Amino acid sequence: MNFDKIDIAILSNLQKHGRMTNVELAKRAGISAPPCLRRLKLMEKQGAILSYHAEINPEFTGFSIKAFCTVTLVSQASPIVNDFLKIVEKEPNIRTCFSTSGNELFILSIVAKDLREYEKVLKNKLQNSNVVSSITSHIVLNTHKSEFGIPIETICIQKK
Repeated sequence: MNFDKIDIAILSNLQKHGRMTNVELAKRAGISAPPCLRRLKLMEKQGAILSYHAEINPEFTGFSIKAFCTVTLVSQASPIVNDFLKIVEKEPNIRTCFSTSGNELFILSIVAKDLREYEKVLKNKLQNSNVVSSITSHIVLNTHKSEFGIPIETICIQKK
C-alpha cells in the first residue's frame, strides 16, 4: 500500500492515541471528517490497521514479572511444532510467541504476578511437555524503551 502524508498522519495519530474521535483525527491529519473516515476504513479493509486496543500497565494490575524465553523443541517436525503452538495458545501468561531463525526456534514473552507464578508457567506448561528440549529465561529487570507499533515516521510518502 502506498501512503501519502495524510495517511501517515492518520496512522501516527491512531498509534499514539487510539481512542480519539474521527473528528479529532481528521483535524490532526488536516482534512475533514468524512474523507478521514473513508481513508481509515480503506486502511482497515486493506490490512494496514490490524486492531484497536488499550495498553494496560502490567504493574498496576499486579503483573510485576516480565520475561523473555528462548525455546528449543525436541524436533522441528510439524507435529512437534504444532503441539508446542497449542500449548502456547492455551497459556494466557504467554503474551507473544515469535518463531525465529537460529538454534532456538521460538522466543516467548511471558508475564506473571510473581516469580512463583512464572515458575509454574515454565514447569507446568513448558518444561513438562514432551516437545520442549530446552528453555532459556531472561527476566526483565527494567524497561528503558518501550514503544508500541512501528516507526511510522520512517514510511516513505507517496508523492501525488
